[in-house]
Amino acid sequence: GKGSEEIASQALNAGVTGYFQKGGPEQLRRLANRVDQAVEEHRTRAVADRYSTVIDALGYPVYVVDETGVFTFVNEPFAALTGYDREEIIGSTPDLIKDSEAVEEAERRLGNVLSSAGPDVEHFGVDIVPKEGEPIPCRDHMAALPYEGDCFEGSVGILRDVSDEHERREELEPKTRALDEAPVGITITDPDLPDNPMVYVNDRFVEMTGYGRDEAVGVNCRFLQGDDTDEESVARLRRAIDAGEPETVELLNYRKDGTEFWNRVSIAPIRDDNGRVTEWVGFQEDITAFKEREAALKRQNERLDSFAGIVSHDLRNPLNVAQGRVDLAAAERDGEDEHLAATADALDRIETIVDHTLTLAREGESVGDPEAVSLAAVAADSWDTVDTGTAAIQIETDREVRADPDRLRNLFENLIRNAVEHAGDGVTIRVGDLSDGFYVEDDGRGVPEEIRDDLFEPGESGVDGNTGFGLAIVHEIATAHGWDVSVTDATAGGARFEIRGVTRRVDTV
Repeated sequence: GKGSEEIASQALNAGVTGYFQKGGPEQLRRLANRVDQAVEEHRTRAVADRYSTVIDALGYPVYVVDETGVFTFVNEPFAALTGYDREEIIGSTPDLIKDSEAVEEAERRLGNVLSSAGPDVEHFGVDIVPKEGEPIPCRDHMAALPYEGDCFEGSVGILRDVSDEHERREELEPKTRALDEAPVGITITDPDLPDNPMVYVNDRFVEMTGYGRDEAVGVNCRFLQGDDTDEESVARLRRAIDAGEPETVELLNYRKDGTEFWNRVSIAPIRDDNGRVTEWVGFQEDITAFKEREAALKRQNERLDSFAGIVSHDLRNPLNVAQGRVDLAAAERDGEDEHLAATADALDRIETIVDHTLTLAREGESVGDPEAVSLAAVAADSWDTVDTGTAAIQIETDREVRADPDRLRNLFENLIRNAVEHAGDGVTIRVGDLSDGFYVEDDGRGVPEEIRDDLFEPGESGVDGNTGFGLAIVHEIATAHGWDVSVTDATAGGARFEIRGVTRRVDTV
């Protein structure tokens, strides 16, 4: 029959949300729809409860703000941080817990996230104003809620209380003032805090990475890594931290604007009186220019190796054939043919050019491990290996320097040979000390002022008939050692080659 009003009233008082009168198929369909709706609502509430439980278990304050700027969800840690009940926060706007500047900064950061070129997540500092007490310094990690097209649906964020990090920073401040002026990036991290975050970065770190102090402090330095950062080098750092040992690696890092830079990273533990690691100090040096030079030098060496192979094989082989033919022809004519003699001299000169070219191409800017070397001994040995004719040498040094002995000998040989060929018969060559190096000079004609700038270029010697490669080799050897070489007037009016920036041997006791 018809439904009973008394039974309906009793059901509603028991918590029933609705009822249907008995009827035909239409009423049954309505009942089925209500049952489906109730089941779906129950499932949705169950899923929401599970997610809320997970979010609460994270321990970090989490919030959701809708597209109108109203809180639609906060978890229990968020409520505990602010001192407000969840019911007080949900439905309110962020100015409940932030001042106007902090609200504007969050809106600006959200705009960055929503822009096509912006980051997926913004990390920034914010002071949370609780219901009672002083503002609480926090780090906000904000992202947009997933949405399709232009239908922005709001944002989600995780807060992290960084009060302890600020206290550590204040403790460190007197100790770190001198570090602010250091020419390399310096960081200090605190292993007692979650994820070993940076608690100090100096000015050079800010300049090198593009991140401000408020963006870097409180974050683990791995945020500088990217797709092409070498994982094995990163693993070496992690192993060193786990072992409490210092380590140095070279990493490809990324600045805030996305540009790459090579970073030589050195880390070392700082221990207390009990040997416990209390901080990690890190040094960052931008070695991008060095890496670029290294890559360019590698490419250059590959080209020079190819060139040296061509010179050595394709030129020397026909040269040897030509010299052999000239020797045979000269033997048949008892060596009295002046044309053959001139040809032999020309071939000898070609061989000299080939030898010098190969030396320049193969050795170039490379030097071996430096060691203590006596300038006097190397100069004397070099003198013995060069055809000096009627020339004389005066060695006025007893200094020892740090150098590659073979390359230093090659430098002296070329300077002595240049003096003999340039100044002519009877020249006197003198080797002596400078305050930061040494010199080799002669009493010949000297070098005109107008050609001195080009004197060390291959093919330029200032002497007719000279290959010009000897002084180029001198320049390459000096440069490889980190020395400077220049030419000036000698004491007696000839040419004086000065090599400066030379490291002297340091005696140890």
